Amino acid sequence: MSFIVPAYNEAHRVANILDSMDRQTHPNVELVFVDDGSTDGTLRRLVRVGSVRPARTIRHPLPRGVAAARNSGARIATGDILVFVDADLTLPSDFADRILAHFGAGADYVLVGSRVADRARAPSRYLQSEHELAMAEPELQRSSQAFSVRSQVFRAVGPFREDLPRGDDSEFGERVMAAGFRRVEDLTIEVLHDRPQTWGAFLALQRRRGRNFAYTRRNRRSHGVARLLTAALARTVLTAAEIVTLAVPLHRARCLAARSPRGPFDLATFALLDAAARAARAVGVWQGVHEVLTGAYSPR
Repeated sequence: MSFIVPAYNEAHRVANILDSMDRQTHPNVELVFVDDGSTDGTLRRLVRVGSVRPARTIRHPLPRGVAAARNSGARIATGDILVFVDADLTLPSDFADRILAHFGAGADYVLVGSRVADRARAPSRYLQSEHELAMAEPELQRSSQAFSVRSQVFRAVGPFREDLPRGDDSEFGERVMAAGFRRVEDLTIEVLHDRPQTWGAFLALQRRRGRNFAYTRRNRRSHGVARLLTAALARTVLTAAEIVTLAVPLHRARCLAARSPRGPFDLATFALLDAAARAARAVGVWQGVHEVLTGAYSPR
């Protein structure tokens, strides 16, 4: 089994990554670490800290994006099961054993559960509640944190799309399921996710989400320039109406606050976060449109 960890400027998380690997109770675990052009000495830190597990490393001279890092890792991995783990995750010690049980029972693609590691601040509580709301319909999930796939399935469906600013994992999952491979989801296997704690980091995440709007319509819906601009304009007008009326953010906030440990005390804050998130995604939509039309794609 190979754990593929793409990382960009994650020197501060290296010790946690290695600890998650070293604590695995399964004896045959390989770490494949891909440094995607970091400038903070991430790979040097990894080598200095060291791991008791076999480790293979690769470094991109310049950032190429998480999809490219995953593909690079998959190419050098030797395991028959590939586990794609973001650098901001903490895994339970029995993670490998539990997903291997599903593959042993015939699974080809395994999704797991996750939760925010620290919900002390409102942005992280919002994101955890958002995740729980989405998981109310698990059959719609195409990927998850720390998803895994048989190596032969990965080769059969092809690598991650490197031209998407985000959503490459979901797009990959769609292809796996469309090809008829067996998908299993076990939400009792839960990883901890280090999500944005500050408003600035939260809005940056939402802007990145918005960037994918243009790529989805150009690459997966075959929209030409006119249809792409029309769709982006319509999305922006709708977003502005939602924010101005506050009806949609308030409704969304009520749904999310019901899942927050603070309950109704988070209602007002979640409404503001939701409105701000919609505005940030609208900015991201036009950033994505600009990148698609000019070819100025930035992987980070």
